[in-house]
Amino acid sequence: MISETITALEPDAAIELARGFFTDPRSPLPATVVEHGDGHLAVETFRSTVAVSAFPDPEGRGTRVRVSTLRRNDAVGKLLTLLATEIPAAPEGPANASPAGAAEEGRPAE
Repeated sequence: MISETITALEPDAAIELARGFFTDPRSPLPATVVEHGDGHLAVETFRSTVAVSAFPDPEGRGTRVRVSTLRRNDAVGKLLTLLATEIPAAPEGPANASPAGAAEEGRPAE
């Protein structure tokens, strides 16, 4: 079964998020990493192997993440939803300073 989504994360960040999703002790689909490289990840679950790849979308819409597994598993849908809704962290610096952000951080607005 192959499923995919588009995310705003960079490919490496998407792969790291997927790795954390599968290796976290509270994961809905606990797995062991068997292969981890540039733009891809393979994990072994109780029932099968799950392969994850991330690469720039050819149409420029972000990063395309593809998940392949032999058996349907609802946790794969949870991973894809997490990836699709994840927002990358904003870089630090004055370009991103705002009065609302200053108030949240407890510093005076400039």
